[in-house]
Amino acid sequence: MKRPCEDTTSDSDMDETIDVGSENNYSGQSSSSLIRSNSPTTTSQIMARKKRRGIIEKRRRDRINNSLSELRRLVPTAFEKQGSAKLEKAEILQMTVDHLKMLQATGGKGYFDAHALAMDFMSIGFRECLTEVARYLSSVEDLPNGDI
Repeated sequence: MKRPCEDTTSDSDMDETIDVGSENNYSGQSSSSLIRSNSPTTTSQIMARKKRRGIIEKRRRDRINNSLSELRRLVPTAFEKQGSAKLEKAEILQMTVDHLKMLQATGGKGYFDAHALAMDFMSIGFRECLTEVARYLSSVEDLPNGDI
C-alpha cells in the first residue's frame, strides 16, 4: 500500500510516496487495486489540516498564558513581585506550588480567612505605595529647589 509522505517540509515533496507493503493492507484488497490519489483536494486538505493545527496551537498557548496571568494575580507573592519586573512562566508556577504547599501545611485556612487575606493585600498595597512615594521623592530631589 502506498501513502503520501506527510513529514516533508516543501510543497513540491507532497507527491512523494512511501511503499508500506501489502502486509499492512487490512481491507482485503491487493496493493495493485488501490488507486493513488494526489488530487488538488488532497493537497488542500493537508494544508487546511496544518492551518487548523496552527490555530489550535495558538488557542492552547492563549489559554495557558491567560491562566498564568490569572495565577499571577491570585497568588499573593506573585502579585507582590508583579510591579518589579516581568515574571517568567516558571516563576509563576513555582510561586503557585509554594503557595499551595503553604496552604496545605496550614490546614487550608491561611489565605481563605477573609481578615488574613485583607491584611495581606493591605500590606502589599502599603509596600507598593511606599515604593511609588520613594520613586517620586527621588525624582523630585533631582529637580532644582525652585521647581517644587
